[in-house]
Amino acid sequence: MGHEPPPTWTEQRAHLRDELAAITAAGRLRRRVEIDSRGGRSVIVRENGTRRRLVNWASNDYLGLARDLHVRNGAAKALRRYGPGATAARLLSGGPRCHRRLEERLAQWLGTEECLLTTTGYQANAAALVALAGEVECALILDRLCHASLYDGARLSNGQLLRFKHNDLADLAHRLDQCEGARRRLVVVESVYSMDGDEAPLAAIHALCRERGALLLVDEAHALGVLGPDGRGLCAELGIVPDLRTATCSKALAAQGGIIAGDRELVELVVNTGRAFIFSTAPVPAASGAAVAALNVLRDADGLCDQLAQASAEVRTALRKQGWNVPEGRTPIIPVIIGGEEETLALAAKLRQAGHWTPAIRPPTVPPGQCRLRITVTAGHTPRDRRKLVEAMAANRGGLKSADQAG
Repeated sequence: MGHEPPPTWTEQRAHLRDELAAITAAGRLRRRVEIDSRGGRSVIVRENGTRRRLVNWASNDYLGLARDLHVRNGAAKALRRYGPGATAARLLSGGPRCHRRLEERLAQWLGTEECLLTTTGYQANAAALVALAGEVECALILDRLCHASLYDGARLSNGQLLRFKHNDLADLAHRLDQCEGARRRLVVVESVYSMDGDEAPLAAIHALCRERGALLLVDEAHALGVLGPDGRGLCAELGIVPDLRTATCSKALAAQGGIIAGDRELVELVVNTGRAFIFSTAPVPAASGAAVAALNVLRDADGLCDQLAQASAEVRTALRKQGWNVPEGRTPIIPVIIGGEEETLALAAKLRQAGHWTPAIRPPTVPPGQCRLRITVTAGHTPRDRRKLVEAMAANRGGLKSADQAG
C-alpha cells in the first residue's frame, strides 16, 4: 500500500489558521496591549483609539522601584557608558563590567559563592536545569504549579520528567521512590508561586531532599525583595541552602535579567553547559545598571518590605471580608478566584471601567474552573489606590454567580 502524500504548503497554512480560529472561538485569544506610560503605579492604556489612565494591579514591580530616580539614573549611566545593547553572547565577546558587578553584588546579597546573570529569568531556569540534568540519567521532579520556564527547561534537558502534587510532601516522597534507579535526582520548586501567591514548605522539602540524596533547585523570582531578611527571599528567611537558586531582576529589582546563584562549581557548570546562557546575547547594560541601583535602594530603605507586607495584608483582609474567594497568604500576590471565564472577564471589564487594570487570568495559565483576577499590591500604590480598589470590588460583589459559589 502506498503512503498518502504529505500535506501541501497551502494545506499546512490552512491547518495553522484553523488552530488560531479554534483559540478565538474558545474566547481565549490574547492580544498585545499597548501602554503609553513610564511604569509605576499606573499605566496609560491605548485601546480602540482611546487613552485611559488606570491604576496598575498587574505589575510585578513589588517595591515600586520602576520609577525610582536612583534606579533610572543607574540605567542611564550604564547606557551612556556601554551603549544600548550587549551585541553578542558573553562567552563570545565578553561582557561589560556592569554585568559582572551585578553578579558580585547579587552573590554578596544572597550569601552565595557565585552568581550568574542571564538575559531573562526564563533563560536562567532553562540553563540551570539543562546543566544540572547533565549527560547522566536524571529524573527531574517538579511541583505541578511550577512556572512554564521550569517545565520547558526540564524538557530541554532530556531527563525524565515527573510531577508531584502542589506542596504535597508525601507525593514528593513517592515520586522520589519511583526514580531511585536514576543516577541523579533533581527536585524543582518555587518559593512563592506566581498565580496563587502561596509559599512552598521549603524547610521540609529541603530536609527530604537531603535525606533522600536529591538535588534541590528553588526559583525565588517572586520572593526576592519581598520575603526574608533584607528581602533576600524565603530560603534566607528559613536558613536553608538549596543547590541552586534562580530568580529574576525584572520584579522587585525593577530591571531585567535572570539570576542563578549557588556554590562556584555549580554556577561554573551552568556557564559551560547551560545552552540558554551560552547561546544568548547578554542583557542590555542599562538593565544591569538599574538592578545595581535597585539593590542600593533596597539596602538603604528603612522597612520597605514591611510596608509592602502591611499594605498587602490590608487588601487581602478587606477582600476576604467582602466574601471573595481569596486564599490566605502574606505575599503581595492576591488571587481572587472567580471560576468561570465569562464571569472573570466581565469582572475585569467592570474594574477597568472603574479605573483599575486587573486582567483576567484564564486557561492555559490556570486550570479550567480556576479563572481569577491576580491582584498584585506594590509599594508604589497609595492608600487611596488600595481603598478605591476595595470599593470597586465591593460594588461588583453582588450577583456574580461564580464568586458566590466559590466563596
